[in-house]
Parts: sequence; structure tokens; C-alpha cells
Amino acid sequence: MAEIEQTAARVRALWGVSRGPVPNVVELLEAHGVAVIRLPLDSADVDAFSLPFADHPVVVLGTDKNDRARSRFDATHELAHLVMHGEQIWGVKEVETQAHQFAAAFLMPADDIHDQLPTTVDWSTLFELKRFWQVSLAALLMRARTLGRISDSTYLTAIKAASARGWRRVEPVPLGRPEQPARLLDYLASPESSPARAVLPPQIIESIGTASAA
Repeated sequence: MAEIEQTAARVRALWGVSRGPVPNVVELLEAHGVAVIRLPLDSADVDAFSLPFADHPVVVLGTDKNDRARSRFDATHELAHLVMHGEQIWGVKEVETQAHQFAAAFLMPADDIHDQLPTTVDWSTLFELKRFWQVSLAALLMRARTLGRISDSTYLTAIKAASARGWRRVEPVPLGRPEQPARLLDYLASPESSPARAVLPPQIIESIGTASAA
């Protein structure tokens, strides 16, 4: 877990992401050579997937849920696969857990969010944090649990309360339209003029792979 937190921080640093929320995840991916596509996936089990092409990796985001917070997390989850797992077989529980951990750390760095997270089930504070960090209530609660701000029992209480109110299906505090790709036509029309940088330098990928296998 610590290695994945460090990896997320290194990616943010390499990409020049300042402290605090990532303004636009899709825009960030596109700026670093990742082609992003939004398509209806028509699947309850697949919200997104990615293809680790060497020249320009591809991230495909589903349009089915139309949820900005979820789409941002999905995009970062796929970034985790690209930088940590490459061509490994995805869908394995351990690999998916690692990608979830990376996405949470990338979108909500521990040093930035730790003291902001409540130590009780404070919905008004969580609503404010959802707007600020552009992530879901579910992701905030899990992050609070991971960082030790709330106990396992408090986390379960919050999840049960959210379920009882129907928030596991549709959360309150909508964040608006999901982030949209803007450079796909540039890739298709003139691949040679699109961003040419790989997702990360090879030595970073190698070190991540070593950490993930440990």
C-alpha cells in the first residue's frame, strides 16, 4: 500500500500536478499522450478499460453512468493499470485493488486531504469535500478509512446509512457532466503531431512493477 501511495505521488510530480484536486483528469491524460474515448459499454460489470499501446495508450470510459466523480475515478484507475500493470492480465482481484488504491491516492493525496477528512460521519463536511475534490462520497469514506481518520465500524455505519438513503445508487451533490475528451480527432487526423510522450519513463514503470510484485 505504501509503495502505491508513493507511486501515485511520483506520477503527479512527474506530470507537474500541483497540490490539491486534479482539475481535469481526462485533459491530464490527453496532455501526456493517452488517447481517451467515451463510449456506451452496455455492461454492468465494465465501467472503463484501457489498452497499453506503446506509442499512445488508450483509455475507454463508459458513458452509461453519466457520473463525473465516478468517471474521474475510472480514468485514474485505468491510468494505474497503464503505469503499474502494463500487459498483465487485468480483472484479477489483487490487480484491481492496486488500481483502486492508486486512483484514490492520485485523486486524494494523503498529505493534502488527511486533515480535511472528518473523524465521524459528518455528511455536510463530506458534501463539501465531494465538491472540492470532485470525487464520490464512497471514495471519500474509503479514503478516510484507509488513512485512519475513521474506524472500520464507523465506515460500515456510514455505508449502511448511505445505502438506506439510496445514495449507493445515486449520490447527492451532483458534480455535473463527466469530463470529455478533446483531442481524439487530433490523434486520428494527425498522429505524428499528437503528444508523443509515453505514459511514464521506462525506469518508473520497472520500479512500480517491482513494488507491485512484492
